[in-house]
Amino acid sequence: MKASYLYVENGLDLSGRKLPSIPVIWLELRAGGKKFLGPCLMDTGFDGSVYANEDLALLLENCEIIGKTTLYAVGERTVECELFKVNGSLITKKGEKVMGLGDLLVYVPVSPEDLSYEVIVGREIINKLTVKLNGRVVEIL
Repeated sequence: MKASYLYVENGLDLSGRKLPSIPVIWLELRAGGKKFLGPCLMDTGFDGSVYANEDLALLLENCEIIGKTTLYAVGERTVECELFKVNGSLITKKGEKVMGLGDLLVYVPVSPEDLSYEVIVGREIINKLTVKLNGRVVEIL
């Protein structure tokens, strides 16, 4: 096994029902001499590699925008995004490098209300990994 990460609790829905815990991995993302280290939610419903939260969006300010795209969200809503190239690595919670992921695209929504609370990792990264999920621990094999 290369790395393991504990799931994070997801709280309760509006009716008080406990929501399932969420699998996370830890990434280091580098761009323009800046570095992001932290947990990222795994989401197989996201086609891309990384969807930014506010902290990552602020870190990428003044970095080169390499393109723009439109994502389609639930309810036939669109989300306009700027694209940034970063170099990514899978890391342990302590920041130790597990494996390089190479150049990745970060999707940063143009509209602040479309930013996620957490950084989201999509299939472009997940499909590069051999992952074992059991509801408590994410194992990267």
